[in-house]
Amino acid sequence: MGETHPPLRVCSYEDRAEAMDSLILMAESLCAADRGVSLHLTVPEAPDSVRAWARGRPEVVLSTARPEGVTGWDVKPWLLLQELNEGRPEALWLDDDIIVTGEISSLVRQFPRDSLILAEEWVRAEAVPASQFWGMPAGRKIPVVNNCFVRTTQVHRPFLERYLEMAHDPRYRATQLLPIERRPQHLMHDGWLLLALLQSEEFSYVDFACIRRGRHIAQCAGSSGYRPVDRLLDMFRGLPPLIHGLGRKPWQSGREGSRIHRFLLDLATDVSPYVLAARRVARGIGMTPDWLEARTRTGAVLRGLTAGHPGMAGLPLASIHAVGVKISQMMGLNQREIDSCS
Repeated sequence: MGETHPPLRVCSYEDRAEAMDSLILMAESLCAADRGVSLHLTVPEAPDSVRAWARGRPEVVLSTARPEGVTGWDVKPWLLLQELNEGRPEALWLDDDIIVTGEISSLVRQFPRDSLILAEEWVRAEAVPASQFWGMPAGRKIPVVNNCFVRTTQVHRPFLERYLEMAHDPRYRATQLLPIERRPQHLMHDGWLLLALLQSEEFSYVDFACIRRGRHIAQCAGSSGYRPVDRLLDMFRGLPPLIHGLGRKPWQSGREGSRIHRFLLDLATDVSPYVLAARRVARGIGMTPDWLEARTRTGAVLRGLTAGHPGMAGLPLASIHAVGVKISQMMGLNQREIDSCS
């Protein structure tokens, strides 16, 4: 008999009405792809659609009370601590703009038992110093990481407690009320709180690892965050277990910019790997959100020619975009600009 593992506890949160469909699609894809997980969804005042879906999934626990003292994505450390406080050996946060295509419980077991596991960002770059703003001397340099995926264990409780404390800081809370382009980088979002902690001398002992972009996760920032070479390789090795819809969300209506700019955004949405992967899940459970439908004729043609494959439909656009990103980097695109694309 092989070694048995308790179900990996996954948690997620959503309180935006417009994002409820994406939450259901993430949750359905996770439950369908991985029987080695249990899922705890926290959805304050959950609508009927979420309640109805959860009733059909016995591996899902749905909490509808609003957590006290936390808002938005700042809830990540709070929820992870709640799971660990209940005695679970590990807990995983997963953003709800993700589609799961393979087992993540077996993916987690590829890493050291007590490593903090995060995700590689869509670009490789060193994080700018952030710990010193919080009065914590820097202890090491680290790359920019993405906290769409955060696996913690009991050894990470002090780290999570400080993470939550920083999310309550009035300076951070006040900054979150500003448009993202006006926020200083070290306060841009809760991911930079996590980066500051990892940089600090106090938490430099924390061993962390990252699931790899391309092989483990498609970071779909712009058209080429999911790189053309990985799209081609995935025709043979299969899609990565996680497809993350970074940046502009397909359910958000943005009509800003010129006509050609809006067309390009709509085309990129039509062939987005996240949208096409979500569309497959939605068909399986009879969901028909408007944001999954093609908005441009060109996008509809590319979908048809590739049978809606999440990697192949957008390959032409990804190749063009990759060249543009490379040119921008050669011209000195700074990390703040890169991060704002995420």
